[in-house]
Amino acid sequence: MATASALSLSAGSYVQSYRQQQAQRSADQAFQSAQNLLSRAQDARQQAARAQQNARELEIQASQAQSEARRVSINLKAADAIQNTQTQLNNNYANLPAQVQAKADTYTAAATTTTTSVGSVVNTTA
Repeated sequence: MATASALSLSAGSYVQSYRQQQAQRSADQAFQSAQNLLSRAQDARQQAARAQQNARELEIQASQAQSEARRVSINLKAADAIQNTQTQLNNNYANLPAQVQAKADTYTAAATTTTTSVGSVVNTTA
């Protein structure tokens, strides 16, 4: 039969082995948790990189939209100026016959007033 000291030694060895197994399981679980955290960190970095790329693309699109808006604004101002000029030209063209007639009347009146005779000329050489 086993003696008390042999049983005690066997029980102590069993407890030590059990504790080592528990410590190994804890270490394995900690390692697995660390691996999971690393994987999540890599996923987060990839998502952040995609978000930065999306932000850069949005900034480019916003800049292009602002440029297009400025171009449209300039074109609208130019179209308005062209329309105003066209209106002025149409008005001037519509008034042109009246202006020409007024000038012609002025020249006709001047021509008729300058042809009046003041006196007569006498020929004294004969």
